[in-house]
Amino acid sequence: MLFLVLLAPLQAPAQRRIVTLPFRSVNSLILVEASIDGRPVTLLVDTGANKTILNARSIGRVQLPVSQPVNQGPGIIGNALCLRVDVEIAHRFLFSQPVSVMNLEELSKSFQIPFDGLLGQDILNQFRSVRIDYKAHVIELEA
Repeated sequence: MLFLVLLAPLQAPAQRRIVTLPFRSVNSLILVEASIDGRPVTLLVDTGANKTILNARSIGRVQLPVSQPVNQGPGIIGNALCLRVDVEIAHRFLFSQPVSVMNLEELSKSFQIPFDGLLGQDILNQFRSVRIDYKAHVIELEA
């Protein structure tokens, strides 16, 4: 019986594809370049954010008023619009994704870093793994 098991063909492991996403670090925060509906944006990687949040002014097509988020301990709270956009990261992955849209101007000022939104878990969790290589300044996305 053991002989038969040894003769059985081994299944090839699934091909894993790893794409690197360059980042820059400012004040220990990680910023990546992406595009929203074809427009280039800078997103702050926020592994603690459940959703991706875009700054209303940065995406330009929001005409309705959106509230300023309020810092409440470890997170931000505020009214947001839900909007479906095309998010492209690493020039390879394109997601038609519902995101939240808020006024993030004050948050950007408090961090003293200009950015167009927060890249949250709703996009990051679509990968098998997300590994931050600080020395190489890349995020490895395993599809």
